Amino acid sequence: MVSDWRERAGVISRGLAELDLREPAAGSWDMSSPTWGLANARVRLEEATDCAGHLREALIESAERYGASERVVEALWRIGAGPLAALAGGMVRVAFPSILLGGGVALGVVLGARALGWVTPLDAWLADQTHLLSDRGFVRAVRNAVDSVDELVAGALLVPPGLAVGVGAEIRAPEAASLALGIAGLFGATIGSRVLVEAPVRVSRRVSDGPADQSAAARATRADAPPVDGPVTAPSGVADLVDRIPTSDDGAQIRVERYGEADDPRWVVYISGTADFTTTAGAETNDMTSNLHGIADDSPLDALRMAGADSGAVERAVRMALAEAGARPGDPLLPVGHSGGGIVAATLAADPELNVVAAVSVGGPVASAEVRGGVPVLTVEHEEDLVPATGGSGHPSLDRLTVSRSVLEPGVEHDAFAAHALVRYQETAALIDASEEQRLVAFRERVAAFTGGGAGEMTRWVATRELSPSTPGAARGR
Repeated sequence: MVSDWRERAGVISRGLAELDLREPAAGSWDMSSPTWGLANARVRLEEATDCAGHLREALIESAERYGASERVVEALWRIGAGPLAALAGGMVRVAFPSILLGGGVALGVVLGARALGWVTPLDAWLADQTHLLSDRGFVRAVRNAVDSVDELVAGALLVPPGLAVGVGAEIRAPEAASLALGIAGLFGATIGSRVLVEAPVRVSRRVSDGPADQSAAARATRADAPPVDGPVTAPSGVADLVDRIPTSDDGAQIRVERYGEADDPRWVVYISGTADFTTTAGAETNDMTSNLHGIADDSPLDALRMAGADSGAVERAVRMALAEAGARPGDPLLPVGHSGGGIVAATLAADPELNVVAAVSVGGPVASAEVRGGVPVLTVEHEEDLVPATGGSGHPSLDRLTVSRSVLEPGVEHDAFAAHALVRYQETAALIDASEEQRLVAFRERVAAFTGGGAGEMTRWVATRELSPSTPGAARGR
């Protein structure tokens, strides 16, 4: 702004020179003349420019110092988390009988009280502490705890403290999820439990509630492709991508959009977040069982999973929906997901058999997800959101761009997962579109080039697990 004013002052000055309004000699200024006013304005603008320059330098220096301080604090958290986890592991081993007995008695008392309809002091205390789940310090502690599972195990095995720290550096969120699924699979095979045990899925197209543009069916990529819900405009930025992620009110968990010509289709798939937070697999695919299968890696621990599926229900449903919508192997793809849907978006991006050009995860625990070279993955996390923290800190990658910010006002009471709400991530996505940060600009340009900016065609899909009537949890679902 100041530079513009200086430029205008220069233009006016040259105009006065052309009119031959010469500047008087030093000491003979006429303060009422336009020449004097112009000269005075130019001096003040020069001063303002200098002040703005100093302010800019100070702001840059402050930002750099703030960033350095944040990195130091984060490093201290990580340095301290390892030894504390190793110490905790040793204490757990030594006091395991007491912990098991005391925990069993406490659990029995709580369950008995609840069966009688009583509110225990523990229930009351937990109800008053839900705000801790969205506390930035607690979220950071959870993230570091996930990264320190290896030290905890090493401490429990009585590995010397000096060796316990970092001894199992490969035990991260994917490995821990595989271990949990392996144990669940063993129990499932033994007692018939469906806790964390997957099942086949099916998808069906959800027809629009209102009249659809059925003429678009003739423009489908295959003759046997289902009719589309109707035409749709191409997303213009990250905000549009996040706005189109399905919610529980949409009646469908998956939205597929096709752009480009019939002989060169490009696909965008939007995946909704977790709808069922229980651990027993039911008809609803977007649940914790699918999430854990999505996070788990293909480690040797996978042999213990015995889950009847090598991927989560949501991922399999997304692949089926894309195929039903007309996507063919090798077609360019851009997956976008929230929460558990973000896990699927990151998983698809890492699949070398898919032609994924980019991916977006908002509020997903994907920090430890594999990143394929050349496929940019934009992850958006809120500092008070506990869900992304359950994925740990992960590993740095040039292809992973993480955007984070604080969204909850300090001192104001919020719901436990207020920072995880999709509407708050929509607000953050709008700020991303307004940013001039070079990498964010490049990502938005990639999205725009991918869709081509023209009209597309959209279908919505409902995913359901196929459970027999006698299967535990089969009565639950949509």
